[in-house]
Amino acid sequence: MVTLATADDDSFAVSDCELKRPAPSFTIDTVRLFQRQYGPDTTIHWLLGADSVKDLVHWYKIEELIDECNLTTMQRAGYAPPDFDRFESLWGAQRIARLKRNVVQTPLIDISSTELRRRLAAHEDVSGMLHPDVVEYIREHRLYR
Repeated sequence: MVTLATADDDSFAVSDCELKRPAPSFTIDTVRLFQRQYGPDTTIHWLLGADSVKDLVHWYKIEELIDECNLTTMQRAGYAPPDFDRFESLWGAQRIARLKRNVVQTPLIDISSTELRRRLAAHEDVSGMLHPDVVEYIREHRLYR
């Protein structure tokens, strides 16, 4: 579905490396793989929603991840801006400053995957929320019923 959603935009590439890797699959391993593949001059941004920030303390090798890529937090409707300061005693001021620099202000669209799945299960219109090819794929494969 990600491939379908991004097919019209050459600035995106979809990787299935995490699906091919034996479990467990960790973000740091994926970042390191991409760094090897694309070279040391490549800047990697790992996007996450602001609602995920609270869970970063549980991420495998989080300090290394913060050091090795740009953990880029995207604002999300219905959620407060990320509070990185509460992690300063764990990760240090330099890492917190880096996290704060990588917050992206995006249009705050109040929609969630839970709401999308609910609408799909109820056969409600989702045409303004998903790429048309993704909607067709979901319908053809009878997903989210």
